[in-house]
Amino acid sequence: MIPALHELLQQSSAMLFYLGAAFTPEAGLYLDVQEPAITAIMANRQWDVLVVDEQRPSLRARLRRAAEELGDWQLHIAGVRVDGKTLLELAMTPEQEPIIRAAREKLRCPVDLEDLLLFIDDVLAEPTIRGKRIWLTPGRARNSGIFLHPDDVFRRRRPRRYADGWNEIHIDEPQAKKNLEPAQDGEILGPRWWARFQNPDGEAAMLEALATSAPSQTFHTRIASLMGQLRDQGTYVYLASTLRHRERGYLMWGSLILSQTTTEEAVQKTVAMLERLNGEWGLNIAIVWMHPDGWAATIEGARQMVDAYDVVYATRHAAQNSDHYDGVAADFVAVGLPRELTLTGPDGEKRTFDLSAPRQARDLNLTPKLIDWVEKHFEFEKLRSDYPHWSDRAKPVSPADS
Repeated sequence: MIPALHELLQQSSAMLFYLGAAFTPEAGLYLDVQEPAITAIMANRQWDVLVVDEQRPSLRARLRRAAEELGDWQLHIAGVRVDGKTLLELAMTPEQEPIIRAAREKLRCPVDLEDLLLFIDDVLAEPTIRGKRIWLTPGRARNSGIFLHPDDVFRRRRPRRYADGWNEIHIDEPQAKKNLEPAQDGEILGPRWWARFQNPDGEAAMLEALATSAPSQTFHTRIASLMGQLRDQGTYVYLASTLRHRERGYLMWGSLILSQTTTEEAVQKTVAMLERLNGEWGLNIAIVWMHPDGWAATIEGARQMVDAYDVVYATRHAAQNSDHYDGVAADFVAVGLPRELTLTGPDGEKRTFDLSAPRQARDLNLTPKLIDWVEKHFEFEKLRSDYPHWSDRAKPVSPADS
């Protein structure tokens, strides 16, 4: 039997998969192989598993069913581990307590609870991934509507809804960044480019970069003051980026727009444009945008780059002229704000904000009245379309003044 199979496989240049093993005619022996990883699942706005026997099922009823189905299987959603126990505790929220507020306080994220449950429903509907590691980056969660998106707050005519206009969501864990070696000149697109042209590493280094480059010379102290006050009141704060290389901004934007293409023609046009701008902007980055395995592999490589950068929003104008390049911008996240928040601006102005309303995002970047006040009293400007981006708008200090 084996010789016959060997001859057949040699003639067809094929590989036999049998009982978890692969037979290669070149090697003439069996090799263990791993089952291909599932990187995405089908998404829809239908209830396939979390079906509840009620005429008008409540979110609490859906949560109880999800808790039962999920059990001790943990889903990793933007750094938060969600399992059956988590969902059951949420489902047991007293009736007089708004469930949306309870969810955002428990998960410490601006979650859209119905869309989160729709996602969990789709995860449970795929039997082949049961018990496996399911991973949503913050960017995926915002893009898919599972978390509130700036469009939900600032462009209410265009809210993000789960599985609205697309039919899959990626669930694979991005490669650990600590394991990424910098891409070399002439390397094809992929997550290793994240490790090239890196930002200052760590919060202290990021703030120091602003201290030495920001024209106002106080941007770093105002950023640090705001983050410190938020942390002191229980907020989770993460400084993601300050000073940035122009090359990095180009790579972030390029990977994002390339990941959004869907046809071979669109890939070719986008690659041609990126190659042209690489030279016109004087960057001359030795990246190979077109994957040798074809246009579909090119889109996948771009998606992996996007996941590494965790970029959701980027424009051509910003890629060429970002405030980050001049040390007058910072990207930071502040979630899990308390119900009552008190801030004091560098100008001495003090104010207490009531954030206890049930549908408050409890997220600095998604709270308009809070943003307006911070802009005025910290001399910042919030780019509302770009979730974490703030710019310095203080008057530059002249060399004589400094």
